[in-house]
Amino acid sequence: MLSAQQPLALSLRADQTFGSFISPPGTAATRAVQLAQSLASGHERTPLYLWGPAGCGKTHLLTAALAAAATHGLRSAYLPLRELGAAGVVEAVSAFEQFALVCVDDLDAIAGDEPAELALFHLYDRLRANGGRIIVTGNATPTGLGLCRPELKSRLGWGVSCRLETLSDPDKRTLLLRRAADQGLSLGEPVADYLLRHHSRDLHDLLATLDRLDRATLAAQRHPTLPFVRQLLESVDAEQASAASPADSA
Repeated sequence: MLSAQQPLALSLRADQTFGSFISPPGTAATRAVQLAQSLASGHERTPLYLWGPAGCGKTHLLTAALAAAATHGLRSAYLPLRELGAAGVVEAVSAFEQFALVCVDDLDAIAGDEPAELALFHLYDRLRANGGRIIVTGNATPTGLGLCRPELKSRLGWGVSCRLETLSDPDKRTLLLRRAADQGLSLGEPVADYLLRHHSRDLHDLLATLDRLDRATLAAQRHPTLPFVRQLLESVDAEQASAASPADSA
């Protein structure tokens, strides 16, 4: 059983804050950050729905909102629907309806499951009745999720819907440099450009590589020069190729 005293925990990354979220001025992302901040501080109650493709920063904003809510002394919970599954969603409703803020990730993961959709519908209503707030993410608009319950579609339409876009290469470059500086890693612009040219442009992969680079430079007591980065990426590629070869030959 889920316990209301022990909500599901998102591993909060100190670097995933509102301040570190890249939102080009005048975009929906800027509005999303402002609304999420207001919800996390307890100054806003309008439900927020964030949607967009993988890697656009939806979970980043949920992480930032949960961390901000904690600083304001607000009780918050994270519901990762892809991990919970439909049965877990039904159970979570009664556990978290008294919370000040509930962040629901990946609504698309349970779209089409009637009991799970009804549970989320009731969670919306019970949070509203108890003075709570909710932020939900998904990969499509409320009408494009494939939901089977019109009540849940209606609740998603109650609040504000913001589309998040994947970052452009210049924005990813800015994020890499900012994240490296936050970690105390002296990442030069040529190295950031090299990562973007010669590595996966998927933001999750890029940030994972940055973390790996941070650990490697600390272990070697070296600066992240281009030769060092090339060597690191070559070793990663070799490891991946070695791990994939048994499956390929099977």
